[in-house]
Amino acid sequence: MPEISLTPQMVLRFKKEFGERVAILHSRLTQNDRAKEWYSIYTGEKQVVLGVRSAIFAPVKNLEYIVIDEEHENSYKQDSNPRYNAKYVGIKRAELENAKVILGSATPSIESYYYAQKGIFQLYEIENRYKDAKLPEIDIVDMKKEEDNFFSEKLLLEMRNALLKKEQIILLLNRKGYSTLIQCEECGHMEECEHCSIKLNYYSSNGSLKCNYCGISKRFTGHCSKCGSDKLSFSGRGVERVEEELRKKFPVNIIRVDGEVAKEKDFYENMYNDFLAGKYDIMIGTQMISRGLHFPNVTVVGVINADTIMSIPDFRSGERTYQMITQVAGRAGRGDKDGKVIIQTYQPENYIIEKIQENSYKNFYEKEIEKREILFYPPFSKVINIGISSEKEEGLEEYCYEVLKAIQDEKIEIYGPMKSLVYKVKGRYRCNIFIKGDRKSINDYKKSLEEKIKKIESKNYRIVVDVDPINLI
Repeated sequence: MPEISLTPQMVLRFKKEFGERVAILHSRLTQNDRAKEWYSIYTGEKQVVLGVRSAIFAPVKNLEYIVIDEEHENSYKQDSNPRYNAKYVGIKRAELENAKVILGSATPSIESYYYAQKGIFQLYEIENRYKDAKLPEIDIVDMKKEEDNFFSEKLLLEMRNALLKKEQIILLLNRKGYSTLIQCEECGHMEECEHCSIKLNYYSSNGSLKCNYCGISKRFTGHCSKCGSDKLSFSGRGVERVEEELRKKFPVNIIRVDGEVAKEKDFYENMYNDFLAGKYDIMIGTQMISRGLHFPNVTVVGVINADTIMSIPDFRSGERTYQMITQVAGRAGRGDKDGKVIIQTYQPENYIIEKIQENSYKNFYEKEIEKREILFYPPFSKVINIGISSEKEEGLEEYCYEVLKAIQDEKIEIYGPMKSLVYKVKGRYRCNIFIKGDRKSINDYKKSLEEKIKKIESKNYRIVVDVDPINLI
């Protein structure tokens, strides 16, 4: 599974079916508990392994099936060394051990669905929801026409109706914290991370300013750090701010689910059980709540801002937007009650929003695959991202061009060097070289790339080669 947040729900289902033969692997386990689970798998005492990314390496003997749920999820890719994608490791392991792989998703990755269309993967489609539940009705709201920047009249009406009927609500906003930007109204200063070229997020829950890249945190004093003024403006609303506004409108029990509160021990298990039992009326959270969770009494799902990912300059941004919103929409109407989904956006004319409302993955895929073919992006090509970084900005650009010269090859396309979208992270200035080519050319090129880079390595610069990158930022 892609997320630890899905574990409590899955554990209940699997233990009900397979009893004590189920091993659980995730990052919240202590070293001692992890060792016990691995040993029970190795000895064959436990025959079913349920876990997140690293569980793909579990020492299962006589392996028969590898099931990768929500196969489209980015969290299967580890972006630090050793870099790997659990999905492709699973496919390779199945090949080596003569096992079968099942890739499951209501919104498959473009690459996986393309391989299924070409007969490389075998496609099985489930036409109906569990117990023939009706698909939720989806309404799009143009926020340019609304007076309230947080909640449209349509969303408020549907929420009121649901609460009156004792039904539950899920709201999605994929932004952590209270505000993504604090600016002084006196001197114009914006609070920025000293280690990264990014503005600090404000978290009202613990009164801190935090960088979402390097993790540095400092106390929020309520005053400008440059001139001392207390006249501050808060822009870029996060999930904490929306929760605050929500409590003003509805005096009901609300639970927030994001990366900050999820650090608490047993949070996921308690959150799942409490919401399922009806202790909370509304759940508001980031993308953590968008997939896999089954709450039969949820009838209304609201997407506060559908545009947060679409604006990212990445060829996968449209795909990610479609997947995240479609997945969270699927939380509505899973029981015997009809579901309603309200999607708030400033771009209602965007084809991605249109395809979400049509509730047809195939229509979205056809539009997206056409763009990918024209622009020669995966699955029609393979890509490599070479990241070059240094603690000193001086000399970085010149060194990047040295790397570019050393790795040139006429059989592939090379773009850059260019500054990373977030230029400085954890005190290091970063540039990228982007490589694209057909599968055979890239596979041949990889064989010589390592040797080429070794010849120009320098202790003052760090080079990271990421094949099939998920994140280009």
